[in-house]
Formats: sequence, structure tokens, C-alpha cells
Amino acid sequence: MSVVAWPKRFYALDVSRGVAALAVVLWHWQHFAFIGTARPHEYDRGSQPLYSILQIFYDKGSMGVEYFFLLSGFVIFWLYKKPVEARRNNFTEFSVQRLSRLYPLHIFTLLLVALLQGIYVSRTGDAFVYPFNDTYHFLLNVGFASRWGFEDGPSFNGPVWAVSIQILLYMAFFIVAYGRSGNPVVCICLCALFAALFQYLHPVLFKALSLFFLGGIVFYVSRAISNRSRTIKQIIFISTALLWIITVVDIYLLNVSMFITSLEKYGILFLKVYPYYILFPLTLCSLVLVEIDRGPFSKPISWIGDMAYSMYLLHFPLQLAFALAASYGCLQAEFYLTTEYLLLYLGMLIPLSYFTHIAFEKPIQDMIRNKFKSGENAGQYAPG
Repeated sequence: MSVVAWPKRFYALDVSRGVAALAVVLWHWQHFAFIGTARPHEYDRGSQPLYSILQIFYDKGSMGVEYFFLLSGFVIFWLYKKPVEARRNNFTEFSVQRLSRLYPLHIFTLLLVALLQGIYVSRTGDAFVYPFNDTYHFLLNVGFASRWGFEDGPSFNGPVWAVSIQILLYMAFFIVAYGRSGNPVVCICLCALFAALFQYLHPVLFKALSLFFLGGIVFYVSRAISNRSRTIKQIIFISTALLWIITVVDIYLLNVSMFITSLEKYGILFLKVYPYYILFPLTLCSLVLVEIDRGPFSKPISWIGDMAYSMYLLHFPLQLAFALAASYGCLQAEFYLTTEYLLLYLGMLIPLSYFTHIAFEKPIQDMIRNKFKSGENAGQYAPG
């Protein structure tokens, strides 16, 4: 059997990462309804602009973070497993690769939010959305430890909690790969173990670890299927398409989830498992297999993925700027209920994110990697 060559970059995965980042951005649109650090109990998501079109993002957009963890597992196993196992990429090199991607923009947005929150608190007497903006939590954020269990709650650029967790996922991966134990069986065992720990103990780190190693499983499955017959791939594609159709119909038309919930604990358990352990892995696998078979069909729009990290870290500071404008009377209190301001916000965020990626994020990343000459992956594609 001939071995199918994998591309050096999966542009479809880049695009999916950008869509997931945009989903989180739209999920966080509700921040504008907050009174200080609390959302009113009577807040109606259905009042948000273009709800009939964007409902899937307004209601389910937070799941984009879980998709990040899954995608990250796939990418890290794909790019780093062999070099780490073969000792061609040591811990320092691996750390430089990862932190050069994540840290510079994190520090910039941390300082920006600290400044804007200080102004906002001086005007309103309360923080905007995220309450713990003291020196202790600032230092936790500097150390990328804002969600390691030492915090009192969300702080500063709150969405960065997922990146904080990501650092721990990288550590777990390196330990497993360096010990030459990152095989499919170990990934399955770790995925199941951490899923069970999350179910009973609830720390979000366990869920993230489970999804990360599930990404490793998807990597192994995709690699195996890529060398198989077209029939197997078509089954994957058709299954993925059908599940997405069912999901969209459930959200926009029939609310099948309500019926499933009526099945009590088994129905509720299924709904908890379905997006993360069925829909997302199949989607990821399908995107990989399609690009292997048909080439970089999504390359013209891969810029959506290039700016995903910038968009993810910049969207809250931009929200804070809008909230400040409202505090000065430049915007009406309920501006966020109008389509015009949603379009204005996105019209500012997307170009700003792209410019930040090409003018700040990428140059600093390349400078750091070249300075440390971090192993064989120094110039290789390495998404967040």
C-alpha cells in the first residue's frame, strides 16, 4: 500500500481555527450587557443583533475554546511528536517554539487591558466583566498561570485563560512524547481518564487534557485513513455533513436537544459528549482528509486562521474600549443591541487582528525563533 504524503500545512485547519475564534468573539458579545462584573439574570440573548442568523454563535460560541484544545492536540502530535521522541527537539527548543507564538501578544494585551481597566474603574467604580485586576493576578497573568488554580477568579484579559491552560497541555505532551509513550493506546487511555476526572471532579484542565489527547487520537486515525480506500473517507465525510445538518436543524428549527434531554441522565450525558467527542473530531478528521485528497483548496482564505490568535486576544480589549466610550457618553447604553454597532465592532476587530498578526505577532515570533535557533522546527508552520 502506498503511503499518502501529508502537506506541510493544513490550510483548512487554519480556517477552522479562525471560525472558532470568531465564534468565541460573538459568544462574548453578551459582555456589553454586564453591569460591572455581572450579567443581568433577565438578559435575553435573542435580543442580540442578527440573532436569527448568528444564533449558533451567540448560544454555542463558547465551544470554540474546546475546539482549540482538540485542534491543538492534533497539530502538536503532527508536528512535534517525532522530533521530541527522537530528541531532535529538546524542552528549551519546544518551549521557544510555543512561547514565541503566544507570549508577546499576551503581554501586550495584558498591559493594554490593565491600562483600560484602570481608566474604566476610575470612571464607573467597578471593573468591566473580569473583576480580579490586582497585582497578584497581574503576576499570575505574566506567568501564564491565570487558570492554574491559584487565581481567585477571572482577571485582566479574561479569554487568555484558555491559553494559560494550553501551556499545561504542552507540558503534558512533552512529558508523554519525551518518554516515547505518545502512541494511540496511551492517547486513548489518557483521553478517557481525563474525561472521567472532569466528569467527577470538574476542573476544566481535565476536560482540556482529554480533548488535547483526543486530538492526538484524531491525528493517528487521520493518518491511518489517509492511506485507505476512498469509501472509508466518504463515510467520514457524509457522517460529518449529516451531523452538522442535524446540529443546525436542532439549533434553528426543531430543538431536538430538548427531546434528548427528556431522556434524563443518558440524554444529558449524550448532549455533553456529542459536540466534543463526536462532532468536532469528525469535523477535524474530515478537513484533514479533504485537504490531503484535494490539495490546499482553502488557501485563499487561510488569512482567517492566521489572525485567529490576534482576534482571540484583542477582542476583549476592543470591547473594553467600546465600554469606555459608552461611559463617556459617546455611545448609547444599549448600543450593543443594534446591528450597526456589531458590524462596526467586527469591521474594526478583523482588520486590526490581521494587521497585528503581520506587523507585530509574526515578526516578533520569527525574531525570537531565529535568535534561539530552536531546532528543526524553527521555520516550520506552527499554529497556536
